[in-house]
Amino acid sequence: MKIVVLSLLLCFMASAIYSQTIDVIHLKNGLDARGTVIGRTENQITVQTENGRTLSFDMTDIESVEQEQKAFDPRVLIGRWLFYYSNGKRDELFDVQIEENHGLYTAKYKRGISYPSSTSALGETPDYIWYESTDIDISDKITFSVCCVQSYEHYSGTNREYEGMHVIDEYIFSLKYDDEKLVGEGMCIKHWRALGNSKYETVVEANDHGCAKVIENNNSGGWKCYFVKN
Repeated sequence: MKIVVLSLLLCFMASAIYSQTIDVIHLKNGLDARGTVIGRTENQITVQTENGRTLSFDMTDIESVEQEQKAFDPRVLIGRWLFYYSNGKRDELFDVQIEENHGLYTAKYKRGISYPSSTSALGETPDYIWYESTDIDISDKITFSVCCVQSYEHYSGTNREYEGMHVIDEYIFSLKYDDEKLVGEGMCIKHWRALGNSKYETVVEANDHGCAKVIENNNSGGWKCYFVKN
């Protein structure tokens, strides 16, 4: 009699995210084997169980083979995730570090980036970057929102330093864990870009006084994207 290893599926929430399937081998003796089918011939099926063991079963011992959804374990989210648009283009701005604390999950992201000049977005190193964490909602999907602020400094003719441009982007990401990736879409709910005024230190201050030049103030829509764990 071959030993059958039974795996317990962990259920962490009432509305679980299902991201992958598991093969279930129903044996004629009434027991089940769960894992991933890694080999199949006319006479035999080979299964790798969830704890890493490899088992082989004769077809004469098998009642049926089916696939069922495997419950999502949110602990797989912990770690650093790299952002890509659906066409494969990389964008470091949206990289996140997902952390867990007492069963609650947060995504740490780049909250603000300050550039030394208005041309720095072309590839120059930022003056500094600061980070912030946002809560992750894990229900039918993995959802979190981020608000990124990019500021650009330059000097006037009188050598007074002031903020030349200010960009605010707010996004909501709605994702699903699929084949070790986070796949879904990002939706921009606010895009605001404005130029400053030499009379005021920041663009926001200039805008409050009606002196900023607002270039864009809209909802720029959404796009398909995915994250890969680093």
